[in-house]
Formats: sequence, C-alpha cells, structure tokens
Amino acid sequence: MPRINAFATPEYPVLFTVLAPEDPVTGGQPDHAEISLALLVKGVPSFLATHVVPMERVNPVVISLESGDVRVAVIGLSVEMPEEAAEMGLDPREEHPAAFVSLVCADGRRLNLARIVGRDADDSPERLARFVVRQIARGAQISELPSAS
Repeated sequence: MPRINAFATPEYPVLFTVLAPEDPVTGGQPDHAEISLALLVKGVPSFLATHVVPMERVNPVVISLESGDVRVAVIGLSVEMPEEAAEMGLDPREEHPAAFVSLVCADGRRLNLARIVGRDADDSPERLARFVVRQIARGAQISELPSAS
C-alpha cells in the first residue's frame, strides 16, 4: 500500500450557517441539512464550501465547529475516473492526481468537503495536495482550484 501524506493549513476561525431541508434556499435532500462553511483567512471569508449532513448528525457537527478554530487537511491520491475524465476532457484510461480536502475541527472531527482533480496525469498527487494547501492559505476558493467535485 502506498504511503499517504496529509498536509494541513494553519488554524483558521470558521463561520457557518445551517440550512434545514425545508429551507427554500437548499433544495436539498430530505432529512439532510446543508452546512455552509467559510474560513477567515487573513480576516477575509474565503474557502467557501457546503457540507451535507443527515439531520441526526447536525448538532454534533455544530458542536464540533463551535469547539474552536479549524484546520484544512489535504491528502493526495491517484484516482481512476473513466466517466468523469471524459466529461472533463481528460484521458479516461489514465489515473489522475487528486487532492481530498477535509475540515478538521478542534475536537478532531473531520468533515470531507471536496475532491480536486489535477488535469495533468503526470503530476504527483502529493504535489497537487501541497498546491491546494498553499492556495487555501492564500485565500483561494475551492471553485478556483483545478477541478473540484
């Protein structure tokens, strides 16, 4: 099994809002809430993301988010994605580097937020993960990174 490296940002204050399924803004899944997240990077809200949570897990997640500042952890892995690659204009036969982005709360809870796929199949997953961490520390949004899903 290949060694997996995790890279983490410094701690950031987190802002969040919980939208219940009946909220007209969500249009989401029944019995799930959407938690909209933003990090305060250099005093500016950035790294906006939405995390979908089953209703029975909302309170524990909110408690974790309120427990203190958060870090963003990023791991790099190679992924196969034949159907998605073709839609993205990439070679579906190749593995592509991907960075998996999680929010790590002060109490240790992890919220998986995004998978960012690199366009260059020859790039290393570790290099992409480091790039993502640097961009987050600069205040980049997930949507500004290569291909977020």
